[in-house]
Amino acid sequence: MNEIGDKLKEARKAKGYTLDDLQQKTKIQKRYLIAVEEGNLDVLPGNFYARAFIKQYADSVGLNGDDLIREHMDALPQTNNSNYSKSVHKTQTRSKTKNSGFVATLRDSLPTLLIVLLVIAIVFAIYLAITTGSDSDLDSFINEDEPSTVIEVDDNEEAASDPEEESETEEVNDEQTDTDTEETADEEESVEDQSQTLTEVSSTETSTTYTVSGPHPSEQTIILNAEGGDSWSSITIDGETASGLIADGESLSGSFDENVAEVSIVIGNAAVTTIELNGQEVPYNTSEAEAVRQEVTIEFE
Repeated sequence: MNEIGDKLKEARKAKGYTLDDLQQKTKIQKRYLIAVEEGNLDVLPGNFYARAFIKQYADSVGLNGDDLIREHMDALPQTNNSNYSKSVHKTQTRSKTKNSGFVATLRDSLPTLLIVLLVIAIVFAIYLAITTGSDSDLDSFINEDEPSTVIEVDDNEEAASDPEEESETEEVNDEQTDTDTEETADEEESVEDQSQTLTEVSSTETSTTYTVSGPHPSEQTIILNAEGGDSWSSITIDGETASGLIADGESLSGSFDENVAEVSIVIGNAAVTTIELNGQEVPYNTSEAEAVRQEVTIEFE
């Protein structure tokens, strides 16, 4: 056996390898390489590993491992092929029995179970969608029918009403009408007392300035009307301007509240344009034919 070890050691040294280098090359532990060189094969894990390590050692240092083993077959420990085959057979049989148990059955059936669960989930989702849609349609049907409820009154009951009650009702209605008329008249008088007053402050050929005194409603309107021709005009209310061409028969208007301090108006064709402030006409200079463009300023006190 030392003859094999000596050949391997000499070949290693010829290659210039140390035992550490050979350990890195063969991935065999250094202590096993030393045992091979010294012939201490009992240190190796088994007879099979002895031949395997010798062959790998020889191939790594430039020798033919198969030839080396054949030359020294008698000196090498023999492997028990029958025991090895029996061990492999037992291991394979045990593994096969384990695989054929419950776990293997579950693994084989898993794809089928997943498909069944997926189908059940889809059917359940469709059922929920149909059920929810039906409830919504029913609620919609009920809600649509509610406003269309009609209460019928028997004509005979109306005809059988007491004439005295009808007379009392007419009297109450007449009194209510008189009261409403009086309230309307009072409101008209109150509106007249509280009407706005438009006062001309200054006037030139092309511009006129007015002041408005009296109450200022929360909803006020300025309207420009074109009659007899077109007029390009603009309305500026506290810095915000609305402008455009007013065609014959059309108007341009602006709305504002009681907080507005000034309204400026520019009229491109004064001869055909009128101004209304809260339903009251605003006069301005339209007598000069040359002064087609006019500016009107309304200030609120």
